[in-house]
Amino acid sequence: MAHAVTSPPMLRLKRSTQSGTKAMTAAYATGVVYTESSTMAYIFSGAEIDLSNMAGGDVIDIRVRKIVVPGGAWVNHDHVNYAGAMPVGHVTAHINPIPDIYGVEIAMQQTAGVLRNIDCEFFDAKRIGLP
Repeated sequence: MAHAVTSPPMLRLKRSTQSGTKAMTAAYATGVVYTESSTMAYIFSGAEIDLSNMAGGDVIDIRVRKIVVPGGAWVNHDHVNYAGAMPVGHVTAHINPIPDIYGVEIAMQQTAGVLRNIDCEFFDAKRIGLP
C-alpha cells in the first residue's frame, strides 16, 4: 500500500545558464552579465569572476545592484574597481550570497587597457517542493 509523503520546501542550488565567457566591449560600455529575480524568496548564491588574464593598464569595474521593494528601482549593493594584473593566488573576484526576491544584477565595465574576455560563474538557489 502506498503512503503519501510530503517534504518541506527546499532550495535547489544550480549553476546559472548565464555563466560563461563575457567579452568586454569597445567604447568601454557597461554590460549586464547576470540578472535574476523570482516570485518568491531565493538566494543568489554567489559568483566567481576570473580576472587572471588582466595585465598592467587594465581596469575593470564590477557592480552589484538589487531591487529591495516591489516595483522599486535598482540600488547599488557593491561596486569594486580592479586594476592591473591580479596578485598570484588571488585572481578571482568573489561575490557573496545575497537573499533576494525582486532582482539581483551584476554588471561589468572595462574602463582602460586591452579589452579582455572574462570567465564568470554564477549560482542561484530556488525553491522546490510543496509549500
